[in-house]
Amino acid sequence: MATTHIKRSASASRLVNYAEKRAVLKDGLNLDVDYAKSQFKQVREVYGNQGKTQAYASRISFSPKEFDPTNEDDQQKALDIAKEVYQKTYPNQQVALYEHADTDALHIHAVIGAIDLETGKKMHGNWQEYREKLVHNTDEIVQKHGLEVTKVDPERYEKRSMAEIKMHDRGQPTWKDQIRQAVDSTMSNPLIRDFKTFRDDLKQKAIDVWERGKDLTYQLTGTNYKARGNKLGTAYEKGAIYNELERRTRDPRYNQTDTRNPDTNRFNSAQSDPERNQELSGHTNSTTKQTTNRTDRTADTNRTSQSARQSSLSEDIERFKQQQRDQQRTISRDAKRRAKPLQRADKDRQSKDNRRTAKDKQRPTGQQQHVENPKRQPKPDRSRDYGPSR
Repeated sequence: MATTHIKRSASASRLVNYAEKRAVLKDGLNLDVDYAKSQFKQVREVYGNQGKTQAYASRISFSPKEFDPTNEDDQQKALDIAKEVYQKTYPNQQVALYEHADTDALHIHAVIGAIDLETGKKMHGNWQEYREKLVHNTDEIVQKHGLEVTKVDPERYEKRSMAEIKMHDRGQPTWKDQIRQAVDSTMSNPLIRDFKTFRDDLKQKAIDVWERGKDLTYQLTGTNYKARGNKLGTAYEKGAIYNELERRTRDPRYNQTDTRNPDTNRFNSAQSDPERNQELSGHTNSTTKQTTNRTDRTADTNRTSQSARQSSLSEDIERFKQQQRDQQRTISRDAKRRAKPLQRADKDRQSKDNRRTAKDKQRPTGQQQHVENPKRQPKPDRSRDYGPSR
């Protein structure tokens, strides 16, 4: 079983310095790994493509059940598999590989040059596709070598800070969890097929969303709590949302007429043919009344369920706001308590200065402190000459 990871970096040298220190084995693609830093720099200078992103940090980690970190044969085999993965995924880029065995699992750090050696351009495009390509190639090659494929749903991957993890362990929901739950609920609706309906549905759940650069920004309505999609997880990024909406637009199953109200056409035909309704029912308005009653009951049910969902969401948001206010009060009290000794020390210092100033004012003029610029003694006049020396 192998897991993969990739992220941007503004310094290729810093990545190499970290990975090279504890490496038990190392290898390279399209470069000499012993001179990785200088060769990364040469390629950037040749193509004149400095930019903010110099390289990408990636990592492949293997299960301790499959490879023993202390076994030299396992170390070499794991490095060979990782090299094959990066060779297939990034054939035209410089890649420096460093294997670490300082944890329970063998893992290989890869420093990937940002510039394509054939085109001279940097990696650009959909980051979701980059991740999926790396994961797909890893699973394919791992399976070819007889290893178990990692069964992780990449759409459910969520990024959580240490504070969020601790709150989650204590059973306390965070505002990011509320945004994730709202987005999950919206995307579970098959009628959401474009960004406008996606945004409108989230607005009904008290979540504002808008495009900002290459990502989406989510915000709890009426609060300052907001986060970009890449901080919530890969499933909430702009690329993932747009790819799913575009897939639904192309998929004919999502373009079919909603079948949850099968009597709609029948109702319309009944209203358009009153003479036939009269013959069948013996009463002119019987079909119309039945249709109206059914429609009213459906509308009442929908309004009831929608109001219940809205009230439940409002209660959750209000409960969350109260928790935030309580936490803010606790932080304020703690800050005031910590500031009291400092304020007391400042007052003591000020009072001492005031007493010293008052004493100086009470002293006679002659006993006060020394004059800052005392008069200097005149130099003796050496211009007179009493005659030649004998």
